Parts: sequence; C-alpha cells; structure tokens
Amino acid sequence: MSDGFAYTLSMVLDDKALSIQLHGGCDLEASLVSLHALAETLANNPIEGLLMDYNKYDLTFEMEEFSKVADAYCTDFPEKFPVAFVYRESQVGRAIFMTRRLEETGRPSRAFESAEAALAWLETQLVPRVLPPAGGTGQSGASLGAAG
Repeated sequence: MSDGFAYTLSMVLDDKALSIQLHGGCDLEASLVSLHALAETLANNPIEGLLMDYNKYDLTFEMEEFSKVADAYCTDFPEKFPVAFVYRESQVGRAIFMTRRLEETGRPSRAFESAEAALAWLETQLVPRVLPPAGGTGQSGASLGAAG
C-alpha cells in the first residue's frame, strides 16, 4: 500500500450523504486541517450524513494523536450529525473509541466492517438540515485538504 494519502469523494443515498474513502498513510497535522475543512463544508451545505471509510487507510495514529482527531469530529461537525465509519479488523479499537466519543457529544455514530452495512444504518439517521441564513450558496467544491 502506498504511504501517500489520497481520498475519493462521492455523494450517496440520493445525494443526501457524503462518502469519503481514505487511502494510504496518515499525518496528524494534515488530518486536522482536512477535518476542519470538511466541517466547514458540512456547515455550509445541506449534507445530512457522512460515511468515512478507513478500510484502505493506514490508521497508525497513537491513541493520544487519535484523540485529537476525535476532538475535531466532536467539536467541529454539526450537532446531531450522523457519521458511519467503515474499518478493518486491526482498527476496531479506534472505531469503538471514535463512535463512543461522537455519541457522547450527541452525534449519532456507528462503525461497520462493510460499506453496505454502514450505508444502511446511515440512511436511517438522515434528517434534513437547515442551514444558517448568512451562509450564501455553500462550498460544494471545497477541498478537504491533505488528509482525513
């Protein structure tokens, strides 16, 4: 697997949710920048849920670093915003940690071993979002930065 970071974006569930498939290696600073950019995109667009697929991602953060990643999800993402994670077996501890942290902040979250199961759950969590009136037309073309 390549050490370089890459991601694939797609809209799923009738364009109501964003799917991000991560590939390659991770970097803490780049991940935090990317998550802040993603949070801004979510705040300015009517996206109702997120599928984060870590299945092909070398998730090698130490738990202290991963806690900072979880903080970004928990503080920057919209309230009550559902997030489904897809993980591989070696990532189960981090998946449990992340979903618990999000649940504690009122953001529905679950982790799954397959994208199909994650999408099925996510579809049950979608609720139309009302955007703030001062936001303009949103930032649908915004870059997610260098890492997720």
